[in-house]
Amino acid sequence: MVDVLAIGAHPDDIELRIGSTLAGLTRRGRSVAITHLTRGELSTRGTPEARAQEAAAAAEELGATSMEILDLGDGRLRDTTENRNAIIDAIRRLSPRLLLSPYPTDEHPDHGVAGALTKAAWYLAGIRKAGSPDLAPHRPEQIWFYPGHAVPEIQLVVACTREDVDAKRRALACYRSQFHNPDSAEPETRISSPSFLAEGEARMVHFGSLIGAPFGEPFHLQGPLGVSDVARLLDETPSA
Repeated sequence: MVDVLAIGAHPDDIELRIGSTLAGLTRRGRSVAITHLTRGELSTRGTPEARAQEAAAAAEELGATSMEILDLGDGRLRDTTENRNAIIDAIRRLSPRLLLSPYPTDEHPDHGVAGALTKAAWYLAGIRKAGSPDLAPHRPEQIWFYPGHAVPEIQLVVACTREDVDAKRRALACYRSQFHNPDSAEPETRISSPSFLAEGEARMVHFGSLIGAPFGEPFHLQGPLGVSDVARLLDETPSA
């Protein structure tokens, strides 16, 4: 069992969007697992084999207890029963309390489908006759959606420290085939440009400023978040 399971379409999506959140969780003693739905085989740069090694190194930098890559088809990810079952089984094996998913309407086709698949699997994982009969039903208590390209209505921003951001930087640096690498002779892409990761950190500064924190990563919630101890919530909320 883990506390949190983060699901992404391609190796590097999770690290790019919520790497600091995961680093903060593991730094506080929470267990985190990572599941990538595809191998990233359509990427302009690198190979699936190299990407798998990079993903393993990145997961280690974030302190994840496990990392797996499913082979559901980069660029052809579809919301099918077979793909839902693969995610249902991952959820049941790991039994997380919290599920982190791409936002279901992201403009990148794989990201949006990954979100829709994960949302469906989250619910179906609690139904005994769905998925593998060998795995006990388990529905995580919460599912939160992290934005990719477009930012939907945000209901929660996780405050991140410099330590969390540094861990995220190290995780992203593991993806030498994808992000800026002056030694690479491969074609330049949007995410391999020198400014891309800096733009991502500027986005974190923006969301952090909304809650009075130096950095923040945003989430859209499936439903209302229940709080039993309001005083504790106030203690943990940065003052703007």
